Amino acid sequence: MEIAFNNERGLMSDQKPSTPKLLSLSGGGFRGFFQANILSYMETELGMPLARLFALIAGTSIGGINALSLAAEIPTGKMIDFYKEWGPKIFPKIRCPLGLGGIIRQKFSDKPLRAALEQLFEDRTIEDLKHNVLIPAVNLSTGMPKVFKTPHHDNLVMDKQYRLVDVALATSAAPTYFPIHKMDELYGWYMVDGGLVANHPGLYACIEAEQFLNMGSQPYKLLHIGTMSSGITDVCNTVNSGFLTRWRGKLFDLSISAQEAATENILKFKLGPDRYMKIDVTPPKEQVKSIALDKANPKAQQILSQQARDAYQNARTALQKYMAEGE
Repeated sequence: MEIAFNNERGLMSDQKPSTPKLLSLSGGGFRGFFQANILSYMETELGMPLARLFALIAGTSIGGINALSLAAEIPTGKMIDFYKEWGPKIFPKIRCPLGLGGIIRQKFSDKPLRAALEQLFEDRTIEDLKHNVLIPAVNLSTGMPKVFKTPHHDNLVMDKQYRLVDVALATSAAPTYFPIHKMDELYGWYMVDGGLVANHPGLYACIEAEQFLNMGSQPYKLLHIGTMSSGITDVCNTVNSGFLTRWRGKLFDLSISAQEAATENILKFKLGPDRYMKIDVTPPKEQVKSIALDKANPKAQQILSQQARDAYQNARTALQKYMAEGE
């Protein structure tokens, strides 16, 4: 049974909502800590696994890792501990030698990320998940998007054997930050970050729900939780600089920021304000460099957690109304 927010009690009611809910979680590196805190506030108030509210959870990059965690019913408190423990190890101050400004080699090794994911997910596979998910990545071997899915339809059985660790490494292999992930021993697939095609996976979620979850003829709602990535790029001193000296990873940052805005506009048009809700924050300019997607130091953690606390409190009343029964 799904659970809905109850305005009067400030908790959740046990009435089944008439409108199915989808959850979309965007990427953004360590800024996913902001997103995880929002999810933790929601789950704490709910008093049960948050994923039980949603018919489908879509997540890209770090949002994909959060989505897989929710679908496995890993407590959000454990997810917060995951960020605090592993964030500084995944994004250390001492980085890999870049070589030609990051063209030849990535900034970071993926060994700490793999170790963190092995600890979080153990040997779970997509088939082991308790709730429906959709995780975008990009298959460099085919030049096409690859969307990992639970077998929530009879035609969706190809991905169920994949380990969550591999899916998470595939969707989060951000260009210039982490190495390409070799995914499939049979086909020899090489995968990179899903943020290249769908950093905001909400539109993918809508198409999936309509095509495979029988929502094409009924209304549904989409809740999107961001990572403070929209409008965050700082390229004013980069425009007239050479690629090697200035742009590097900023191209990826710019790409996910622009995608976030474009998808946002499409979803607002497609769903309207009653069916689409977003919880996110555009950071003040003085905080932008402190919360770059590869910053996981105590200052970044403090800013992200405080912004999440404020964002949740500001959105709480509207969120309760949005999640309540009916249209």
